[in-house]
Amino acid sequence: MIKIFKTILVCFAITGCMYHEAEFYKTIDTSKKSIGMPSSNRYIAGDLKDMFRKNGWKVLLVNTAGVVTTGQTGSDTNLTSKEQTNVSYIVYLNQNRYDICFPTLTDAAMTYDISIIEAKTGEQVFYQEGNGCRSDIRKRLESELSVFFK
Repeated sequence: MIKIFKTILVCFAITGCMYHEAEFYKTIDTSKKSIGMPSSNRYIAGDLKDMFRKNGWKVLLVNTAGVVTTGQTGSDTNLTSKEQTNVSYIVYLNQNRYDICFPTLTDAAMTYDISIIEAKTGEQVFYQEGNGCRSDIRKRLESELSVFFK
């Protein structure tokens, strides 16, 4: 009985160390619902893709818009090239599974860092980081990212 009690205390101690932090830096423009995502579907990457697709966003893995070069050629050549994008926002994700979550033993314990960047300006509009059980991270992301889904 004491072993079970100690195990439960250790589980509570481990889950008590989990944290999440999120912040928006700019108003989100949802007029063009397209977002660039990492190619992976593992863990949080797959969860993010599901969330955005279910809320009417086009999820793209490859930028196919190309590069435009403008200017003049001649004795004083003056050309500039600019990469175009076919998405409104780009997701950068770093995630690491480090354990399993108690008591389910099927949920992944993870650390993560997510940045969402406005594609045209390169400006960071949202970030969230933390660690915890994947199911809890997904719930927090759905809540924090709700401004994208209006």
